[in-house]
Amino acid sequence: FFSKSPDFIRHNCQSFRRRSSSHSGARALAIPSVPEIVSMHAAVAPVAVRPALHAQRARLSSRGSFGCSVKVPARFQKGRSKKSNIATSAVFAAVVEPATKVTFPDTFDAHDGSVKLKCLGAGVRSKKIAIINVKIYAVALYVDVAQCQQSLRAGGSLLDGKFHKALLIQLVRNVDGKTFWEALDEALVGRIREIATNMATAEDASGNFMSAVAEAAEVAEELAMDGMADLKDLFSGSNLKKDSRVLINWKPGGDSDKTITGFDGTVEIGVVGTDTTIELKSMELARALFDVYLGDAPVSNDAKAAFEEGARRL
Repeated sequence: FFSKSPDFIRHNCQSFRRRSSSHSGARALAIPSVPEIVSMHAAVAPVAVRPALHAQRARLSSRGSFGCSVKVPARFQKGRSKKSNIATSAVFAAVVEPATKVTFPDTFDAHDGSVKLKCLGAGVRSKKIAIINVKIYAVALYVDVAQCQQSLRAGGSLLDGKFHKALLIQLVRNVDGKTFWEALDEALVGRIREIATNMATAEDASGNFMSAVAEAAEVAEELAMDGMADLKDLFSGSNLKKDSRVLINWKPGGDSDKTITGFDGTVEIGVVGTDTTIELKSMELARALFDVYLGDAPVSNDAKAAFEEGARRL
């Protein structure tokens, strides 16, 4: 065929097209147009926001992409873990952590379906091994925008403000559940003890010893340590690996003068895509968990800076 003249080739190609078009049932191949990429404004300056063109593909687990309500038991009894299923659905926008390129959904639904929490930003947790900084996981912070704005304007902080907030962690290397728990235990125990000490020695505005708070401190520390035992059971039995995601969801309740936070509430912790989570009522443990990322000595300065920048842009 390639040895024939151009005229011969052109004549045979035209004949082939005429025969193909006259063939019964023949149809032209319809090539779908490529959808236009929508430019979206970034949630924070250093974090890119882009359309999730493949949002329908499961990104978090075989159950789908994070973004829907989490069903949890209406009541939680001290010292017991309860099962719930973290349901998921596709999302459109995504926040990309720059160091690891991990993609987080820009928003996700609150448990009661009444509000969406928004991602303030994302950062990386690294650990020095020998002389090399090794990336362990990426972490993103989500908040109820209206509640967060109100709290910050009243002088509150991302850590101590009374508003619904959540941390979403994605591993970027294989870390077994036992190792994850040991690192968490190391970060939390000292913080819980410091919180209990601050409660036990608290004074009112006039400098008077607050006996009621001091008495509550011992009970609060015991409840927090019970929660730590539940966390150990949860993660020690978890099959964590690269791309596993851990959700820490803190929802405040009514005011209280017997907690370090000044309010009651619940904190839910679980591995996305599994059937078991735990829901705890220790506000001291909840504060310690978030202090790891939002306190004066965060494990990731980059993550805290991204969260604060996102809060300024609300």
